[in-house]
Amino acid sequence: RQEERLWYSPPAPVPTSPACRTGAVLLFPNSSGEHSAVLALGPHRGLRAVSLCAWLATPAPRLGVLLSYSTADGHSGLAVHGHGGDGPGSARFILGNGKFRELPVVPLLDGEWHHLCLTWSSGQGQYRFYLDRRLLAAGSGFQQGYEIPAGGSLVLGRGQDGPNTDLGPAEGFVGHLAGLALWRRALLPGEVRSTGQPVTGWDSP
Repeated sequence: RQEERLWYSPPAPVPTSPACRTGAVLLFPNSSGEHSAVLALGPHRGLRAVSLCAWLATPAPRLGVLLSYSTADGHSGLAVHGHGGDGPGSARFILGNGKFRELPVVPLLDGEWHHLCLTWSSGQGQYRFYLDRRLLAAGSGFQQGYEIPAGGSLVLGRGQDGPNTDLGPAEGFVGHLAGLALWRRALLPGEVRSTGQPVTGWDSP
């Protein structure tokens, strides 16, 4: 359902990997946070469900800040990042100010292309984390009843400053990112699998 997408990277066919089948590829060369991308302003109304899918390749020992969504007054609505105080193979899926779930990301940290999907719905607080079309983590009761606030900005590759934005000692994302897309609903498992179909015959980044 194309109309349900909130943001997406523009199509520009650049075959760069044996796994990534999408177009435009963003490069984040170091963890300083100086290299980032702002895709768009946030939705005009709050979100009570969301799905996030992307292709990424990172050689870094930690995930860093993959993305952050915050409103103008500094309220953090959504973020995905490897936290400096966590193990190198752990990342945090954050909803709201300070509420998070740990995600296992060890398979991501090998420099190869991988497909990542996160889904969440407010009704039961259900979330699912998929890597390369396989379910790696799931749970319920996470921010049940919460609504991601409208009117914010989505930044790729670094965190955002603000009085209510605390990502801790996290560094910027290092690596390649492509095909980022968000939906205002929780994708079904079959839909996740269809977004992550692999393609072979291209070179690694």
